[in-house]
Amino acid sequence: MTRTTRTTRATSRPTRTRGSCRVLSAALAVLASSAVLAGGVAAPASAAEAPAADSQRVVFIETKTADSSRTSTIVSTNPDGSDRRELLPVPAHGQAAPRGLITEVVFSKDGLRMAFVVDDGTPDIWTAKADGSEATLVRSNLVQLGTELDELDWSVDGQSLYVSFRPEEGPTGRQARLVRMTADGSSSAYVFATAPGTGSEGDVDVAWDGRLAFVRDGVVHAWDPRKGGEPQAIGQGSNPEFSRDGRQLLFSTAGAGSYDRQVYLFDSGETRTLVRWQDSRIFDNSPYGDYGATLTEGEKPQAVVGGGPRGPVTVSDPAATASAITWAVRPGATPWGQRPHDFGGTSAPDLMAKDAAGGLWLYESDGVGKLEPREDAGWGWASYRLTAVGDLDGDGAADALGQYGAQGDLWLIPGRTIGGLGYGKVKIGWGWKDLRLTGTGDMNGDGVPDVLAIDPTGNLWLYRGDGKGGLQPRVKQGWGFGDYRLTGVGALGVNGSPTVLAQKSNGDLFAYTDQMKSRAKIGHGWKDLTLTGIGDLTGDGVPDVLAKDPAGKLWRYDGDGAGALKTGRTQIGHGWNGLSTF
Repeated sequence: MTRTTRTTRATSRPTRTRGSCRVLSAALAVLASSAVLAGGVAAPASAAEAPAADSQRVVFIETKTADSSRTSTIVSTNPDGSDRRELLPVPAHGQAAPRGLITEVVFSKDGLRMAFVVDDGTPDIWTAKADGSEATLVRSNLVQLGTELDELDWSVDGQSLYVSFRPEEGPTGRQARLVRMTADGSSSAYVFATAPGTGSEGDVDVAWDGRLAFVRDGVVHAWDPRKGGEPQAIGQGSNPEFSRDGRQLLFSTAGAGSYDRQVYLFDSGETRTLVRWQDSRIFDNSPYGDYGATLTEGEKPQAVVGGGPRGPVTVSDPAATASAITWAVRPGATPWGQRPHDFGGTSAPDLMAKDAAGGLWLYESDGVGKLEPREDAGWGWASYRLTAVGDLDGDGAADALGQYGAQGDLWLIPGRTIGGLGYGKVKIGWGWKDLRLTGTGDMNGDGVPDVLAIDPTGNLWLYRGDGKGGLQPRVKQGWGFGDYRLTGVGALGVNGSPTVLAQKSNGDLFAYTDQMKSRAKIGHGWKDLTLTGIGDLTGDGVPDVLAKDPAGKLWRYDGDGAGALKTGRTQIGHGWNGLSTF
């Protein structure tokens, strides 16, 4: 994932001089070949679709010494080392400039923000926009007695930071506990009520669904905060990292003068060796899984990226010391497994509804599975068919598409980060009159939400988002869908693949995943219900679905986390006849 990975600490063990660059490529190849891919029968027929090109950058800190003075800089490059940029924190209005060495950096899952640590004798945590602007000190002197700050990682929703520590070397070392802190620094608390045995809770990493991996007293653990209970012990190791789909956990183990890279498979409970004889315990996969990064050993570690067509590439300045290597996605990217549905600007899922007169209404989540009283969100939309599509223009706010007029003009209706829909709609197409649209989230894994469309003959088309508010040329995704109504609902399953629900005219309900190539029947009797995917309304980490019945009652069906919906439903409203929800 994209948490910070530190430079390895000094060790008395002998270090082999095998090429770290070569094992990077080898490890990537082995990981790809051992991936567990879901299979299934897809009907109606559906065509395979290759993912679009990704957009990701490797990030690290360079430290230089000149005239007995040390300076540090946050640097980012493309995976091949091109387009080098220095990210200089620019203080927000009223903030003093950071003073001290930058020692850690990590980017939020959507690439919009970064957090970094400035050490002026004690560690201070700052946040900023992805380009370094509006840098704000959120927590000063964050220390635990007898410990050193170890690593940072963002929560999935970007509202919190996980902070791990390690004991200081020597007799003053104390227990080091994992902390969760709000992103504005206003509050913090230990993640676990009880302290670890004798050592530390460090090397924290966050999966797409919010699960944590960390090292406690030298043992890699995994823990799901949605379920609570005791963390699961995986095995001796360090530097744990979830695979993109969260079904595997990679970590390093110490060998005879080197490190081995292991992978734990959650589905089977097996641990396998991916590659041996690595010179570094550090191995950080890129957000889209096609590159790996490491820090070399020695007095002046360098940042190296492997997996590309050119082979391993040193991306740092040889005159500097590289540390804290991590990755950043394109700002505004849709994190894997997520389908933004926040129209209220609160990071919680909301519901939009249009009435017969063209009035637009916002229903915000109440945080416990129901909706707050509605708020006026605009008027003049009577002639539009509106579809929620997620953050299509990459500004951090959920957007909508509007089909209008006899020519089928298609408009982007941008959302606002402060809530509601913006006023500056943009025409992005025409000829969409007879297409039935569904916002799906990121279908092909490029960090941009996509749209499915059924034409009058039942053909299914995929329109990939371009990340700039528009759509790319369509690709045929299947046929025989004329008898179905589709609803994008987010990731109902365990691997983060977007789920699309399909209601057949006879009332059967199917769940499609893996870019519409796999489906499973998950219900019947859904003929007269109008569905809307809203996201995680109940706060359990799994998307939910709203359904309006012919009597105007509004029902909530909770996702089960295994690709379907839980048995039973909860009524959360009435009087919804005449409202079109999205």
